[in-house]
Amino acid sequence: MIEIKKLLYATDLKEPTLSFFEGLMDIKKIGLEEIILLSNSPSEDLRRKLSEDGVNLRAVEGSGPIPFRILETASRENPSLVVAHLNREKKKFFRGGTARNLIKNTLFPLLLINETGGGRSFSTRGLFDSVILATDWSDSFRKALLYIIGLKEILGVLDIIHVLSEKLTVRDIRHLKERVGEIRKICLEEEIDTESHFYAGKIAGEILLASKDYNASLIAMGYQSRGILKGAFSGSTCYRVAEESSVPVLIIP
Repeated sequence: MIEIKKLLYATDLKEPTLSFFEGLMDIKKIGLEEIILLSNSPSEDLRRKLSEDGVNLRAVEGSGPIPFRILETASRENPSLVVAHLNREKKKFFRGGTARNLIKNTLFPLLLINETGGGRSFSTRGLFDSVILATDWSDSFRKALLYIIGLKEILGVLDIIHVLSEKLTVRDIRHLKERVGEIRKICLEEEIDTESHFYAGKIAGEILLASKDYNASLIAMGYQSRGILKGAFSGSTCYRVAEESSVPVLIIP
């Protein structure tokens, strides 16, 4: 089982929302002890609520562009998980490649959340209730799979998505179904409620579509930024999903 003891939370919102942190409280089941806050000073209500839940809240200061502050603080604090909660309506952050910068340079699992101003509530639904895991058969995917299995204590439903981006023979399709079936079997043996699905088209767009089709609470993807990139998620696919998704996206480097 994976332990998430220390979480780094950074946001460009005026104030961290209590409802969001309530949605994260399932992480307590796998060891959450401290949240490091890289943002404006937290409200007393938030500090009190987390204290009642047995989680220490520590605010830290930083300067410079938000990607630099997040990466620098993560390097210093060595968190189990980095959460970047950004306001999508502030276009400059996405035009400037904030999500791409973070994805390319993070050494830690990274949870990206785009706030749309629609008042999304995380208190009525856990972050890990319904997870989409996108496959591409790379080493980074296998690492992401192991990470998700390690979260099984707080995991609800897992939907494994594979996107067909090119024409395949009947034999290829049969082999692919066998591989996806093997992954599903591994997850079921871990007592994770798992289904597998095939989509066809442009990879990023189909992953986003699947997240809507299955009412996902989270999209999980593996990412490898260095070396020979054989996986479909090594670049533009990850960036587009992270920048356009209406649900949080977890990137496992």
